[in-house]
Amino acid sequence: MIVTSTVAYGVFYYRFIPQAGLERIVHLQFGEGPPWGIASLGSDLVSSLPYDVQVELELPRTPSNLAAGNFMLDLALLSRPFTSAPQDTNTSITTLSHSRRPAILTYASPLVDTASKISFMPFYVLGWHHEAEKLQVPMMERVQFARGSRNIPESLRLELHSSEIMQVYKAKVMFRARFTGLRWVMYNWRLTSFVVFGFLFWSISMASAGLAWLFLASLLSSRDDTSGPVVVKEEDRSATPLIKKEEEEIDEPLSDVPIAESSNAAGKRRAIEPEEAVKEEDEEDDDEEGDVGSADEIALNKYLFEGDAEDGRGEEPLEASGSGTARESAHARGVQRRRSHIIQE
Repeated sequence: MIVTSTVAYGVFYYRFIPQAGLERIVHLQFGEGPPWGIASLGSDLVSSLPYDVQVELELPRTPSNLAAGNFMLDLALLSRPFTSAPQDTNTSITTLSHSRRPAILTYASPLVDTASKISFMPFYVLGWHHEAEKLQVPMMERVQFARGSRNIPESLRLELHSSEIMQVYKAKVMFRARFTGLRWVMYNWRLTSFVVFGFLFWSISMASAGLAWLFLASLLSSRDDTSGPVVVKEEDRSATPLIKKEEEEIDEPLSDVPIAESSNAAGKRRAIEPEEAVKEEDEEDDDEEGDVGSADEIALNKYLFEGDAEDGRGEEPLEASGSGTARESAHARGVQRRRSHIIQE
């Protein structure tokens, strides 16, 4: 978070605080008419920020310059060209700001001028000093430009108007931004501004991270509280059809079996089916399921049949006898099938 806050403050400072000073050297053109020159400003100037503009001239103290006396400086700030026409034609360029200011070399009497030259003679000889003078002429104060790329100057034009031919060593135009409010504080108190705004960005980052964490935590907790649909694992039906069928046969209600109404039949033991019926049922079960225990069931049924026949219990009605035999044989077959199935697994 500290690194993020530092980078954020650096980006904010770079975007919010423009270049405080801008200098452009103007190469004057001499020939017909007054000396003039054009320089490109690029995109370093910003809108809605006051600027102080001044021209700096380095002039030699030649007799012609001293004889010129007052001369005029003409400065114009030009917009971007509308067409591809040359910039020195005024047909495609709009003048956003214009100013004319006077300038003159400093006057010195012959006695003072002679004494000054004698005192600085060693420096003149060694080349550490020149017989020249720098003039700084304020041209515009607190000039501002409206928003929009068409309202910000892209170039400038400087002209010198004098009755005498002027000699110039160097000409330069300087822009100085006049910061106000927060920009002034951030530019003049850089370390304090870095600490304050860095802590502010850090606090905002921590608060945002905390809110995001709380939101995600509440979202995850709400998902855990809400029970989702219950997933039931389906059993393999191909391996258990016989077991289900057997369980259904065993779970048949006993109350559905018809019972003889006579009191003698209720106290007697139910007779089983004939041996041929038992064999046919066992053979069908063996064909369908391959049950190896059908021989034991036949033997058990024979034993029960013979015992009932000796006791004289095979005289019950056919309906009651059939129902009892069905129940007992179903129960015996169910037990034997479950055993056989367990052994096979």
